[in-house]
Amino acid sequence: SEFRHQLESDIEPFKGLLLGLFFITVGAGIDILAFLREPFVILGLALGLMLLKGAILMLLARVFKLHTRARWLFTLSLAQAGEFGFVLISFALQLGIFDNPLGQRLLLVVALSMLITPLLFILYDWLSTRLEEAREAQQEDSIEADGPIIIAGIGRFGQIVNRLVGSSGYRTVVIDHDMKTIELMRRFGHRGFFGDPTRPELLHAAGIKDAKVLVAGLDDPKATTKLVRFARRIREDVFIIARAHDRTHVYELYQAGADKIVREMFDSSLRAGRYVLEEIGMSEYEAAIAQETFYHHDRQTVQELAQLWDPDVPSAENEAYIKRARELEKELETALYTALMEGREDAA
Repeated sequence: SEFRHQLESDIEPFKGLLLGLFFITVGAGIDILAFLREPFVILGLALGLMLLKGAILMLLARVFKLHTRARWLFTLSLAQAGEFGFVLISFALQLGIFDNPLGQRLLLVVALSMLITPLLFILYDWLSTRLEEAREAQQEDSIEADGPIIIAGIGRFGQIVNRLVGSSGYRTVVIDHDMKTIELMRRFGHRGFFGDPTRPELLHAAGIKDAKVLVAGLDDPKATTKLVRFARRIREDVFIIARAHDRTHVYELYQAGADKIVREMFDSSLRAGRYVLEEIGMSEYEAAIAQETFYHHDRQTVQELAQLWDPDVPSAENEAYIKRARELEKELETALYTALMEGREDAA
């Protein structure tokens, strides 16, 4: 009815209260002495139930082609007996379907399965961490290639850079700390080396002493900054192009010594904004002028604000930074208006 949502919101607080009361009642009714009399039997039944359910759930996860991590999370989350088991067992006891010893044993099995589930998640997280550490500790490749361009990080960003540069006839040395990414890259015919590019010895092995360009395209912003800072310290003349996560990261990379900085979302956002302008009435020519003007003004803005940015003061509390940012925003509006007017005059 039209009162449905109001009723749901009125009942919602009582639902949690009654559910809590139900669990308290069930817990108070469980015979702990029954568990102490035969702990191994009840624990074995609980584990057996979870193994049976887990096997079925794992099979379903494979049928529906869940990925490895999702498959395990799906199985572990649903392998327990479930709260409704308390309802069914209590109801069966009231109707006399089970005798009391069997009912108490089943209640303990359900409760134990729910208690074991969080422990399994903790064990899963621990094993995942250990396996991840073991993968990271895998022997790094010995780099047997050289080239004027080093690309550190071959994720979404580095792949495009490498394909463009390599297809243009230039040799690149690609390094990444993710073995799966390197293996996938090799399957498509691109050569890459496994290792942590932020490690000085690996960067030296990649030929940083003779390289002309270093592309720092790591997924981790801190690792990217660390790499840029180290590369600039050992080579003042190497040209460093760095991938920035956001504007704050841009400032950090400027201070670390990057020559050119590319924000992850900047160019794609500019293109989306240009499409918006075209859709609401601007011609393609006018939208292109607006995009180009914004691009150049923003580069100037970032360079100016980088001088005022202080890593020890949040941007929202840096008065000089905020004042100049507001001034530059007004200058952007003026620059866009002027560029569009001049563009329309040229078109006329």
